[in-house]
Amino acid sequence: MTLQDACKLFLSHCRSAVSLSEHTLRAYTFDLEDFQNHAKRETYLSSLDKDNLRQFIRHLREERGLKEITIKRRIACIKLFFRWVKQENLISINPFDDLHERIRLPKRLPRALGSEEINLLSKAVNLESNRNFQEFSTGIAIKLLLTTGIRVGELVKIDIEDIVLADSSLKINGKGNRQRLVYLFEPILNQAMAQYLPLRRTRTTESRKLFITEAGIPFTTQKTRKLLGNLACNAGIERRITPHMLRHTTATQLLEAGLDIRYVQKLLGHQSISTTEIYTHVTDQGLRSALRRAYGGS
Repeated sequence: MTLQDACKLFLSHCRSAVSLSEHTLRAYTFDLEDFQNHAKRETYLSSLDKDNLRQFIRHLREERGLKEITIKRRIACIKLFFRWVKQENLISINPFDDLHERIRLPKRLPRALGSEEINLLSKAVNLESNRNFQEFSTGIAIKLLLTTGIRVGELVKIDIEDIVLADSSLKINGKGNRQRLVYLFEPILNQAMAQYLPLRRTRTTESRKLFITEAGIPFTTQKTRKLLGNLACNAGIERRITPHMLRHTTATQLLEAGLDIRYVQKLLGHQSISTTEIYTHVTDQGLRSALRRAYGGS
């Protein structure tokens, strides 16, 4: 079987059996196209070995100058592909089994908003129902991101039926179709949501999504990022603010407030607690800065 035919089978499997998101499928398709262009599509799958993989990594790093994090993501997709074709008995040996190539990523702590930025953004958020519907919808969406730490992809998938105001709960459909509940215990957000839901139900649209534009079009991840960027800019925040920074901010605040890391893991929808543990380093950095200020340091 050729590499091209095997890639088509793998992507078909991802669409039907795994039910991956469109975003993930696009990323997989792009990564595998890139590998096929380098290794040649008509190459027989069984002829590919660890040297082909090394050459591809060298090509990405030296000839194209891609960042290590991009290379790591691309290789992760190809590794998943070879694991699948081995499981399907399309090859007898997985070339990754003999590949000892480490891709080292620079240690980067997640970027969170500072206290002044949080205040500026919170003041800019409109939670008044007597204002423009678009502003009201945007304000609640941004406040929800900042309060619960949900992903922007999860935000735009929320249906009207997913929220239950009686117990302040919101059902989230996360990565890998894993569902979890988050809670709206902040009074201002709860009150705004209680006002928003009746307004949302009166809008003329076929969509059941919770967040829609004035024209009745559901929010997309791109639209939400743009709305947040505009709001942050109007609030006087100089740097670019993204939805993921709000997620980092929520996690950092909850840990600094003393919430058990296992609860933070569950709230954020992390499958592994090691993913959540990176935020403990952020809070450590905050502690070091506070101590320096307390003792008169710079």
